[in-house]
This record gives sequence, C-alpha cells and structure tokens, in this order.
Amino acid sequence: MGKSIQAALLLFLIVAALGTCTIAGASSEVTKDEPTAIPGEFLVLFKARESVAALAGRDRTVAVAMMLEMQGEYLAAKFGVIVQNTFSAISESSGKGMFFVRSEKAADDPEFGKKLLEEMRSDPFIEGVSPNEVKKMISKPSAGVVKP
Repeated sequence: MGKSIQAALLLFLIVAALGTCTIAGASSEVTKDEPTAIPGEFLVLFKARESVAALAGRDRTVAVAMMLEMQGEYLAAKFGVIVQNTFSAISESSGKGMFFVRSEKAADDPEFGKKLLEEMRSDPFIEGVSPNEVKKMISKPSAGVVKP
C-alpha cells in the first residue's frame, strides 16, 4: 500500500473516531468532561540536575535512583507528603525527578491543599507542581433520540 493511501486511511480513521458515534442503533454525541482534580494528590517535577544529566549508562541509572530517593525524602520532610510513585524512566531520560505525591491533610482540607500547592510551586528546587487530574470521555445520547 502506498504512503499516500496509508495517510488517507489514517486521516479517515481519525475523522471517523472524532465524529458522531452510533451505539446500539442510537445516535450519540461524544462529549468531554472537564478535568477533575483529586483532592490531596499532586504531580511534582524537580529541576534538572546537571550532574545527573552528564552521566550515561549504569552510572546515570544509579545516580537517578539516589536522586529520586533524596528528593522523595525532601518532599516528605519539607511538605509532609507521602510519595506514592516515582517516574524513574522520565527522570533518567530528563535528569529531572518526577513524583506522584499525596497529602491526607490536603485531601481533607481544600484550603490547606491550595496552600500546599503554592508552597511546593514556590520551592526553588521544584520546576513545577500540578494537581492530579482525572479526565474522562463519555458518550451521551443526543436529545430526542428514541431507542427501539
């Protein structure tokens, strides 16, 4: 199959996926829900460590593991969060520590959660922090559709 035919087929499939869906004989619209932040959960990205980025191979892997451990302890000690997960592959490729953290206090108290988010964002070692969000795509029946 030629490249132009493959491209046309791919474009058709994308347009078809984004268009109106037919489910069980009923027409429906695909709608997107707004992202919902999960209270007390955050994604944290530390600034790149040049000393880690300069390494390669096994040395880099070991340095990233040590960096993630120290940064995780830093987050727990300074902000009182629990490290739920680290993203070692992202950290190894970028030299930036990336974490999924949780704070029970922030989950229970939205005002504390906002304050914690701002404190983490203002930390000089942290490049970025965002609330953990859930985004869903659902299919809703169109108005006036009668099911057989």
